[in-house]
Amino acid sequence: MSIRLNQLRTRLLNEQQLLQQQIMDFLAQQNRVEFQQLELRLMQLTIARWPEVLLQWQTPGLLEVSVRLEAIQAALSQMEIGLYGICCDCEAKIELDRLDADPTEQRCKICSNPR
Repeated sequence: MSIRLNQLRTRLLNEQQLLQQQIMDFLAQQNRVEFQQLELRLMQLTIARWPEVLLQWQTPGLLEVSVRLEAIQAALSQMEIGLYGICCDCEAKIELDRLDADPTEQRCKICSNPR
């Protein structure tokens, strides 16, 4: 694995950990049984399974974080199978400056700016 790819992976893992903590903090602050049950359920799952569970909750405090967590999981999965940095539309390489700006980027510059 290249040094640059390793750095991007580290950024993704760090952000994933931060989001995981934000989610658990949010759930711990809620006084509803449903959120307590969700907190217990998440603690039983690997972080890779969290997005699919969290996206079922349309709670404003969870939705945005859940979507970002899902994007991070997708990028990490792509790294594992060797498809990271490949545009999901045209399969060209995504420009490094785009990945530096957002390591979860899924599209190259051309595909992200349709005419």
